[in-house]
Amino acid sequence: MSNNDLPNFTALRDETMLRRVRHLGSARDGLKEWRVQRLTALALIPLGLYFVASLLWLARSQHATAAAWLSSPVPALLTILLLVALFAHALVGLRSVFDDYVHTRGLLVASDLVVRALAIILCAASVLAVLKLFLGR
Repeated sequence: MSNNDLPNFTALRDETMLRRVRHLGSARDGLKEWRVQRLTALALIPLGLYFVASLLWLARSQHATAAAWLSSPVPALLTILLLVALFAHALVGLRSVFDDYVHTRGLLVASDLVVRALAIILCAASVLAVLKLFLGR
């Protein structure tokens, strides 16, 4: 092989490799998931700090005081936002891990469905618990 044939060989090899990997991975949804991961991470910083500070403030109070705190609009709203951002962040992160480490298509789809279902169920139950305290029922 001469030096003139080397660029042609490299181009042919790269084109063949591109054909093999096309439509694999998250090329279509990768940017959207990356943005969701970053936005939820940014949202979790102030919401998490607020929630931890609130828990430290409520640590020595009675159960009724904590329930009264969560029944006011601002803490209830911020707690719901924290829960939604937390579960969305965890869902995208776990899906990325599964995409990287689960190589069987059926197992990948099954794990994706299980993780999505658990995230939706746990997030809904958490939000309903906060709403129950907020509405006083």
